[in-house]
Amino acid sequence: MPSSALDAQQYFVGNMLLPQAERIVSSDDADVELPLALFDVQDEFMKEIISKGCGEVAGEGKIALLGGIQINTPSGTSEYFLPKVFEIRNNKFEKVADLMGSF
Repeated sequence: MPSSALDAQQYFVGNMLLPQAERIVSSDDADVELPLALFDVQDEFMKEIISKGCGEVAGEGKIALLGGIQINTPSGTSEYFLPKVFEIRNNKFEKVADLMGSF
């Protein structure tokens, strides 16, 4: 187990990504597939966290989830955000709105 918090974080992210190895290496372009696979495992992890804590949202409160991939571009050009998830969930973790059509 790594001793620094940053190394530990990278260690855990790497372990979460291991089940995606075949998907990445068998893709047409691993450099394109890697961030997509990484997003998928992190999205699953985030939703697991939210599903366990969403009951703490009081009353009719809602949870907005916006996630995607930040694409770095060459110097002098604007960076790009690729939205992958934009949804509203209630405090029972039920999806009440899918807002991906907004993009």
